[in-house]
Amino acid sequence: MKYYLFFILFVFSPLSQAAFNPFGDSGQDSKTEASLISEASAIAPGATFSIAIKLKHQEGWHAYFKNPGGPGLPLKFDWKLPAGYQLKTLHWQTPHLYTSLGTQFYVYKNTYYLIADISAPANLTPGELATITVTPTWQLCDEKGCDPPSSKELSIQIPVKNNLTKDPTNEALFQSIRKKLPQSNALFDITTKVTEKEIILTLVPKTSPPTKISNLHFIPDAKVTDPDKKQTFTTNNGIYTLIAQRAEDSTVPNPLTGLLLINQHTSISVSIQTSGNTVSAASAAQPSGHAIQNQAPTPEDIQAAAALYDADSKIDYVLLDGTKEKSHNFFTALGFIFLGGFLLNLMPCVFPVLGIKVMGFAQQAGSDPRKIKLHGLVFMAGLVVSMWVLAGIIYTLIFVFGRDINWGEQLTSPIFLAAMIMLLFLFGLNMAGVFEVGTSLTGAGGELQQKKGYSGSFFSGVLTTLIATPCSGPFLGSVMGYTLKQPPLQGMVIFTVFALGISLPYVVLAFFPKLINKLPRPGAWMETFKQFMAFALFATAAYFFRSFAKITGTGGASWLLMAIVVAGLAAWAYGRFGTPYTSKGKKYVWGFAFPLLVAGGAFFLTKSAIEERAPSQAISGSTWYPGVVELNRSKKRVVWVDHTADW
Repeated sequence: MKYYLFFILFVFSPLSQAAFNPFGDSGQDSKTEASLISEASAIAPGATFSIAIKLKHQEGWHAYFKNPGGPGLPLKFDWKLPAGYQLKTLHWQTPHLYTSLGTQFYVYKNTYYLIADISAPANLTPGELATITVTPTWQLCDEKGCDPPSSKELSIQIPVKNNLTKDPTNEALFQSIRKKLPQSNALFDITTKVTEKEIILTLVPKTSPPTKISNLHFIPDAKVTDPDKKQTFTTNNGIYTLIAQRAEDSTVPNPLTGLLLINQHTSISVSIQTSGNTVSAASAAQPSGHAIQNQAPTPEDIQAAAALYDADSKIDYVLLDGTKEKSHNFFTALGFIFLGGFLLNLMPCVFPVLGIKVMGFAQQAGSDPRKIKLHGLVFMAGLVVSMWVLAGIIYTLIFVFGRDINWGEQLTSPIFLAAMIMLLFLFGLNMAGVFEVGTSLTGAGGELQQKKGYSGSFFSGVLTTLIATPCSGPFLGSVMGYTLKQPPLQGMVIFTVFALGISLPYVVLAFFPKLINKLPRPGAWMETFKQFMAFALFATAAYFFRSFAKITGTGGASWLLMAIVVAGLAAWAYGRFGTPYTSKGKKYVWGFAFPLLVAGGAFFLTKSAIEERAPSQAISGSTWYPGVVELNRSKKRVVWVDHTADW
């Protein structure tokens, strides 16, 4: 429950703080001073020089270490170096321990420095200027909550001369900074054992007399320890033991790197070889059975596998009933794709649109049958045209850029997912009556002008295409895989048949007025039905949100949730004050200007969300590389491949 409280403080505090300015200068804040300082007044060809990144936060505020501990966004750097220059090492200052609500955080506060060692290329010409640019991104928090992430581009120019020359005005500063950096380990022999639930560090002193330790804390570079559970420290006959609980589903790297904070003021950097269980905590609890241990492939294995691998060949395999899998021919694919498109109307992705169009047909009951048929055909045209556009994009990427694109791969794009989630959420608010706009998108007749009604039917077909693709995977995956391997002309025919299959129920309703006449007549029930279907759209948005969260992690998911809330506020303000019955002044201020401003904030929050990425997770089982299946089969091993997608 603590994380929910952190989340609430995290997302709502920006709305009440002056620091939140969605239209500010690149997300900068007024609570932080940032600058670059060069240790060298001149650099030489082939030399290595150092610069310091200085960050100073207002009293009471803190930013986060590269491992924040609990929830928080780590300090990050985006480097832009001249050609040939390389960032060799970034030295991180020891963070402070900060505990809130029982959760351990690793933070930076007040003034601190990070030193970057940069190597210059050997072919420099004296007289040149080296421009070093870096953009740090940080998040400020205090006891009340957190600001949105902030960043500032920093740049410094250093002349190139024949010899490396240090700047005497900065030399003392760099000496003092280096004294505060974690020192190399000369105090202990350290061994680490990793179990299913714990990371156990054993420290044997190397100095005589040994360093006396009253307090010890391990700060790993990666988030592998549980910030909600205290680390336990014991001593026995001069040997120290530190036990840290593993974070859920964490994967402990080998070697394990990080900092050991000794007596709360001295820190040493460590890189320790681990023993015991180093796989993910979730998979560690599974029985091993006869599985082969997950070992990194040797260069010999990779070379042998590459010799066996043929990207164009298809491995024979059998179904569970013992029969060989049959490949699809063109006409079989057409049949499956048409049937699959028809059945998609019952899937959770597409069913909301079906309900909306059925309601539209109910509105048309009793009107001109010719217009009803035209609406059905326009809807089908919207579906077919948008399917052609999607197929054209896919084939362009395949044949022009040489990419191997799979059906539904757009669902791996956080930009596409965020756009779909926002569209469905706002569409749902519109149907729920929060605001009224674009009614021609859901209706097809009545008092609306004919042009708007037809555009609404066309848009419904486009929307159906956008949200239908993920639902086609379960029973159309192999057919779509076959389709994308065909020449473009045949592939476009199959995509067209797919669109015709989806649009079949709508066209049938449009061309058989007797079926439409059996629908209830327009009345108060339609408003109730429309509001009820809003929840189907919300459910579809939640369906896509799972895939988005899997890609962007909890950071991206929380930013997008906040963006949804802010977008909802904009929609509510527009619906509440943007009506024809609101006074002119209030309408323009609260019905138009305020929603636009808030929607801009939602845009920047969404932008932050799509830039996040979930921490990479180790895959249990054997490491995948080209030819691994063929190599193991050549050794008479049974190969089990479990491949799926989150959507």
